[in-house]
Amino acid sequence: LGLGMAGKGKRGSVARLATAFERSALRNVDNVSTISRSMMNKAREKGVAAEKILFFPNWSEVARFQDVNDADVTALRQQLGLPEGKKIVLYSGNIGEKQGLEKVIDAAERLRDRPLIFAIVGQGGGKARLENMARERGLANIKFLPLQPYDALPALLKMGDCHLVVQKRGAADAVLPSKLTNILAVGGNAVITAEPHTELGQLCARYPGIAVCVEPESTDALVNGISQALAMPKNNTTAREYAERTLNKENVLRQFIADIRG
Repeated sequence: LGLGMAGKGKRGSVARLATAFERSALRNVDNVSTISRSMMNKAREKGVAAEKILFFPNWSEVARFQDVNDADVTALRQQLGLPEGKKIVLYSGNIGEKQGLEKVIDAAERLRDRPLIFAIVGQGGGKARLENMARERGLANIKFLPLQPYDALPALLKMGDCHLVVQKRGAADAVLPSKLTNILAVGGNAVITAEPHTELGQLCARYPGIAVCVEPESTDALVNGISQALAMPKNNTTAREYAERTLNKENVLRQFIADIRG
């Protein structure tokens, strides 16, 4: 079930039927697992008993992102054609509509005179439109790259001097993006677009220094956030320690199994 998504923003008989089905299903299962605290609250609002709700967050295979070999990072950078001497502002993930990646193009235009390369890595329905935007503006500081193999992910993330976790307003309300877990594990400096009351906004408030949280859908805020992240030490120990303590796969699975067993 897409918790809270059935009939969201829609009216009519189909939407009402979808909402009724969702509520009935949630109330008649033994347990409901969610990936965020906000989603736990939504489940309670829909009538799910608190004792049935299990917290099962996205995890990271933290060990894969520790002590990434510098030679692997250099080799991948050369393979991808990313020049030395420029810092890398990295977005890696789905290139769709909910992310609002147009603001990344706007930010790259604002920062075109700085020694930066914006690397947008991934696939999705919005990629061609973004490529056209960059081409029309003559932005040589943006490079679009295909989705990279799973084995290359640690080196790719280690390569980024600044990581973008970009979503439109409201999209960060109930989710902790899976991409963020690995960014934290590698000790990356992330710029997160999220409002203060959202799951991501609260994470940044609870753990100062874990990431730079900025207003969604604002080019000014994104540009300022990128500048802040680039000024931070390359290895973000706050982020990395949080991942080791909270997001490690073995710990998450062990706790989930214990919760199921009661």
